[in-house]
Amino acid sequence: MTAESTALLLAGQGSERVGMGADLAAVCGGCRETFALAEQALGQPLSRWMAEGPQDVLRRTEVAQPALLALGVAQGEHLRLLGVEPVALAGHSLGQYTALVLAGALGLADAVRLVAARGRLMQRTVPRGRGAMVAVAGLTMTEVAAACATGRTHGVVDVACFNAPGRLVLSGETAAVAAAAAACWEAGGGTTDLPVSAPFHCELLAPMVPEFAGMVAETPVAAPRVPVVDNVTACPLRDAEAVRQSLVDQIVAPVLFEESLKTLAQMGVQRFIGCGPGAAALKFASLTTPEIRRVTFDDLTAAHRGVGGAHVGSLRP
Repeated sequence: MTAESTALLLAGQGSERVGMGADLAAVCGGCRETFALAEQALGQPLSRWMAEGPQDVLRRTEVAQPALLALGVAQGEHLRLLGVEPVALAGHSLGQYTALVLAGALGLADAVRLVAARGRLMQRTVPRGRGAMVAVAGLTMTEVAAACATGRTHGVVDVACFNAPGRLVLSGETAAVAAAAAACWEAGGGTTDLPVSAPFHCELLAPMVPEFAGMVAETPVAAPRVPVVDNVTACPLRDAEAVRQSLVDQIVAPVLFEESLKTLAQMGVQRFIGCGPGAAALKFASLTTPEIRRVTFDDLTAAHRGVGGAHVGSLRP
């Protein structure tokens, strides 16, 4: 199996589901070690919550973020043992932390502790019920901007994620997001409420930035060994200071995922492998860079087993 011109796309929050990682843990000793290290760093029964739930616990920001991080890191390491060496990585929001661990910029335990703290601060800054996020499809940026202007008569709302052409996410105060979503619907767009516990990537989270910046400053960070395309700038992160700055800026700044995918295409990437539960990142890629081949982690590893390749479980029992 070749890893030439392959980039990994790491999932963000909202994709978590009970049972994620169970199949991988059953066959891969190295992956079980990754889950155990993440659980030890968190000091909570992360593996049990991932395998058994309940879903309302797994969806809590301070649990979902380290769980998705651990799964994405395990999948990335699994792929490397199968011979896949990515030439670049990109993650959606929380997924950028996963990418940074796989690129050697953050240690797994440090990243788990950092994203758990990030989740707690987000939830403390904007308690449940005060904020919301809604995905919008099928409208131009001009139409979405007009809808946001309507929503702002009720409070804070803005675009939090530019995921793909015609695929945006709004974030802000609950009433303002609802008003903006209603305006999007009236303009002919599709809207979907997102099952998140806080309004990510919006100004409501600004009060947590100083405290989180202090945590980032105390966390060991290295230059990525593999280019990681940044959510905030859609450019590759090249050094430790750029990584630190991005992690802080990312709290409030929108996710430029569409532009990040275009950057990967300009870098010569020929294949995307989607890691994490679901396939949202690959769906965005199909709309943004349809010329690049796409495959999910599950489909790729299933195909590898089907042709009799050495399974990673046999490499690390």
